[in-house]
Amino acid sequence: MARQGSDKEDLIREATAFVERAEIACEGWSKVITVGFFRDGRCAVYFDQDPFYQFDAGGLLRRAFEDGFLYRSQGSGLAQLDRRRTTDVSHAGVPVILHRTDLSISQLQDFRERMIVHVLRLRNAIANEQCCVRRAVVPDGDILDRALALFNAVLSHGREFVAPPAGPR
Repeated sequence: MARQGSDKEDLIREATAFVERAEIACEGWSKVITVGFFRDGRCAVYFDQDPFYQFDAGGLLRRAFEDGFLYRSQGSGLAQLDRRRTTDVSHAGVPVILHRTDLSISQLQDFRERMIVHVLRLRNAIANEQCCVRRAVVPDGDILDRALALFNAVLSHGREFVAPPAGPR
């Protein structure tokens, strides 16, 4: 994500944590899609800068950014993190705090439906060969095939679509 609201990162050049990454153009889409894979198989997909979804190697959601909110896996659900500026000196001079809200079951399902719309549309565009790779860092194989397999895994998960947290919270 951008460091400042008006900046756009060049994820192909700057996101070196992705050992494989590609900028994808799809027919009929105005957004540039960037797909990146970490060494351990995790995948992140950016639809321009918003939304963004990160999945584990099995296609379970770990993190997201949507409509200006950060999300992270929390137990079997998601926590929404809202960045709030503060002038409260009790926060040790930190100008921004994260306010956490755990999503209710209905909010979680609404989130899943919005996410699935994006992933399914991209999965179908790749499967129907309506996408082309504009730029890429791909040391091994075809990143579109790898992305298609991961998106199929994402779509195979039902209501239990969130990965357990990676570490202590």
